[in-house]
Amino acid sequence: MEALFPSDPMKRRRIARWLGLLALALAVFLIARAMRKEGGVMELNRAFGARFMAGEDPWFDPARGERVHGPYPPSLAWVAVPLASLPITLARGLWASAQVAALIALYLLLRRRARADFPVVAEHMPVLFAVSLLLTSRFLLRDFAGGGGNLIYATLAFAGLEFALRNRALPAGALLGFSLALKPNLILLGLFLLLRRRFLAGASTLGFALLFFSVPCVVHGPARYAELAREWASGVIEYAALEDLHHRPLIPAGLPAAEDGMNQSLREAVQRLTRPAADTGAVDVQVISLSPAAAAWTARIIALMLIAVAAVAALTAHSPRAEWFAMQVFFPLSLLVSPITWKSHHAGLIPVFFAICAAAFERGRSARGWIAFLGLYWVICNLLSEDVVGKQAKRALQAASVVTWFDVALVLALAWLARGAMERAGQSSRAR
Repeated sequence: MEALFPSDPMKRRRIARWLGLLALALAVFLIARAMRKEGGVMELNRAFGARFMAGEDPWFDPARGERVHGPYPPSLAWVAVPLASLPITLARGLWASAQVAALIALYLLLRRRARADFPVVAEHMPVLFAVSLLLTSRFLLRDFAGGGGNLIYATLAFAGLEFALRNRALPAGALLGFSLALKPNLILLGLFLLLRRRFLAGASTLGFALLFFSVPCVVHGPARYAELAREWASGVIEYAALEDLHHRPLIPAGLPAAEDGMNQSLREAVQRLTRPAADTGAVDVQVISLSPAAAAWTARIIALMLIAVAAVAALTAHSPRAEWFAMQVFFPLSLLVSPITWKSHHAGLIPVFFAICAAAFERGRSARGWIAFLGLYWVICNLLSEDVVGKQAKRALQAASVVTWFDVALVLALAWLARGAMERAGQSSRAR
């Protein structure tokens, strides 16, 4: 461990320089790779933006003769329109550069947090951040290559919450509100603000989210834009309430039907464990046979239990460290509760893994359990790709929703760390 976390400041600076050079090389590689990529979310976003600016239904693809990209709100126009106005290669390069900028922003935010609440950790910030990147490497590669914005949206949300924890309600609301207007899958972060009684930040977030959501109406006009918003919201709400995703006629147009295991939401994970393989389209991982309604209610009950765990962590966090750990709980929880969660969405969990790495580093030799957990996560969720285990084994792991169940473990682990931070604060108080 001394090789990675030396006590000598000169050695730490040398490691930081090498990691900086490696980061620069990786940034150039990821941007160049993204510029050569074909397909992916980038093309869907660009098509969405082009149709939006033309005054057309942004979800209806005339080439396919059907609606696509249904989960995204009309306010996606904030990023889709600029991307559509640029040549494809330039758009991909600029978007990948924005993703690199998001990583830099995360590093700076986490370094500030470490200096305030984890002073021992702050001395080894470059290595611990690199480990956090390694633990999300597979998801980051997906997000960069396809042109997804998950890293960017999650960074905006995380930055907003950091401002909220520093009692700066306006920048908190602007950043978190913009993130939710672009992609509302992290909406449970608003619940954290309410539970922590940070009402100014919550009101600011709501106000900015409505503002950013509404501004694109200047293209279509208020009445037509309101109709687009109503169509989007009703489709998403109907989709979220569905109990049987495997009966295609029930799926709202433009939203994904159940498929071979790509969706890593809690609802889909439970469905694959409780429904016959023929119903799910995935490799058979069924352990019990339930009706669609029973499977849906099982997922809802598990989700409510996890929300309760997160709520207790937030309500009982009476120290800055405990509050920060409790905040992190809501990131994997949001991915679990969202009806659609692709693996690339997990690119936004870098701060979550940094929090666990920081806690493990502070514990020193008593952190073997946390190190084993993180190592197991990296092997199962990152290392065991199709190139390593083959297509069939990869499909089996995907159908078994290993990423989903590790998200559940992350919620419980972070809640435990929040509780431990409270106990530590209590001991420090008694010692004084």
